[in-house]
Amino acid sequence: SCRTSSVLNVCVLNSQPSSPVISEVKPQAIIMVVVAPYFAMLPLLVAIFVRYKIIIPPTKWCKETKGGLLGEEYIQSKQDAFKYASKAVEEGYSIWDEPSTNWETMHKDGDKLHVESRRITEGPFATSGILVTRATGTIIGADADEIYDHFITPEGLLLLDPTMDVEEAARYIERYTKDNKTYVDVHKSFNAMPPGVTDRYHLVLNGYYTKERYFFCKSIVHDSIPGASPYFEFANETSSTNPIQDEHGVRAVNTFHFHIQPTQDKKGVVVRMINYVDFQVGSTMMNWLISKAFFPGVYERIEAMFGGASEN
Repeated sequence: SCRTSSVLNVCVLNSQPSSPVISEVKPQAIIMVVVAPYFAMLPLLVAIFVRYKIIIPPTKWCKETKGGLLGEEYIQSKQDAFKYASKAVEEGYSIWDEPSTNWETMHKDGDKLHVESRRITEGPFATSGILVTRATGTIIGADADEIYDHFITPEGLLLLDPTMDVEEAARYIERYTKDNKTYVDVHKSFNAMPPGVTDRYHLVLNGYYTKERYFFCKSIVHDSIPGASPYFEFANETSSTNPIQDEHGVRAVNTFHFHIQPTQDKKGVVVRMINYVDFQVGSTMMNWLISKAFFPGVYERIEAMFGGASEN
């Protein structure tokens, strides 16, 4: 949910966090999802859930994996923003460098796309039950600079969410610039929910490290919208494990990283991404969506727009 993307709209009926044992679920108690084409697989995925009355608990996934994820920080100045941005970029490279032995494969399409997830066992998000997912894909015939330069424009977010509002994506609350190759923006992203369900929103720092062809989007705390998610503790205050609602809706959290580089033979590109999203609706559906449904569609859209017809 980077910039102002409407990542997904989720309506939850009788939703609870995942438990190790989940009995047969009746159709009327199934989590009902209203989504944009952002997740092209979702209608089929939900139909399968309803038809076969199954919600496989992702608590059984990635049992032997572990690791952390950088939480929200209070950004009050340009110095704060770039200090946090440095941590975020370091986090992204570090996660991609982790050995596959600490990850579980969620999707693999030969040498074309590999999607893996792992648990978060350290830091503020350890209690969420939501997995962090990384993906590495190769796109033959594509140019790294062309894809990156498009991706960081408001129109480029259509690769993640074909229904996003490009005009909204172009707006930002605050921008800090280090040099002509490096800048960060504070953004609010809004996620409308179906009637009867409180809207979700993110307050994020987007980082543009154009020399490295690197982009990140991470939830932060900022005075433009006072407050935080349940995972952040202000000094001398007690945190809450319940979703926090204000006049903007329920505050959700996310982490997204994007990096692209040419293949060694210069015949294509390697696109790497990382995603973690918590809409405060329980971990079961979030893990299915992010670990299984998200990345294949994104890579297909990038390939359709920028990929070549052959490997010659």
